[in-house]
Amino acid sequence: MGITCHRRLSVWRALAALPVLLIVDALLGLAYRTNTTADVEIIAPRSGTTHRAIVVFPGYVMPGGTLGKAFAPYVAEDDAMVVVNYAERGVNVSQIYDKVMSDLSTLKPVELRVYGASMGGMISKLFLDRYRQAGAPYGKVTLILDSAPATRNNIKRPSFLLDVSCWYRGGPLSSLVWASASEFGTRPPTEDDAPQDNVRNARRAGVWVGMPAATSQACFIAKFGPLKEGELLDVAQQVVYLQGHSPDDDPLLRISDAISGWRVAFPNLMVTTLQGRSGRWHLPLVEYPRETVRAIKRN
Repeated sequence: MGITCHRRLSVWRALAALPVLLIVDALLGLAYRTNTTADVEIIAPRSGTTHRAIVVFPGYVMPGGTLGKAFAPYVAEDDAMVVVNYAERGVNVSQIYDKVMSDLSTLKPVELRVYGASMGGMISKLFLDRYRQAGAPYGKVTLILDSAPATRNNIKRPSFLLDVSCWYRGGPLSSLVWASASEFGTRPPTEDDAPQDNVRNARRAGVWVGMPAATSQACFIAKFGPLKEGELLDVAQQVVYLQGHSPDDDPLLRISDAISGWRVAFPNLMVTTLQGRSGRWHLPLVEYPRETVRAIKRN
């Protein structure tokens, strides 16, 4: 009886301390990972001459640098990649657009392909809004959406968590909790030729991305507006949606609902299933770069 009471008292003490810890974390967060500028990296074509440029928008809390390294060996000889690495906090689409277009102006591609992974699909749509306004300088694009939500309602996580992320940014304490929790998650298998050092680096970067990045990106998803009927028809010549096999097993996304949502904006959307990538793993891109890039090139 005494042990039970002691345990209950410990639980209540922990709960009582939680608001204080949240306040301390929020105050420390005002000076923690405050950089709001995204980085954009060019991966030059192996041939030395660019025919096609592939703009890569990574997924939620996904490091762009390791994703670019994973994809680079498998793109075509005359493919260049422009890979976005999101800011420490916030998603500034106008800033990202300006940086990507500046890099494209140095590459001068004949063809433009845009790849958006998960949350990156939402960013790619807003990127194309600005691309349209600029007169589509490289012509209509091919848009590749990889397990991308069309709306916040496609996310399987409780909706209130997205709302909370818009007012609580977090700091070093919650970042430590995020990292600790992430370390215990199960990891997807990898393709035989996927460089394991890059896989480890990508996973480490995702674990230690910081709570300000996680919350501000979640808030971006929460505020993403509804797609309009046929709105991609004038800027995309083709839209392809990539999914793993058994897509209903995706732990984070209602894939079929997302596909229906994107079809509103582009009715002729094509769906491609990657048979080597199980749907039970949401976007194992650095683990399966060869099959993913093969699909990006093929479509």
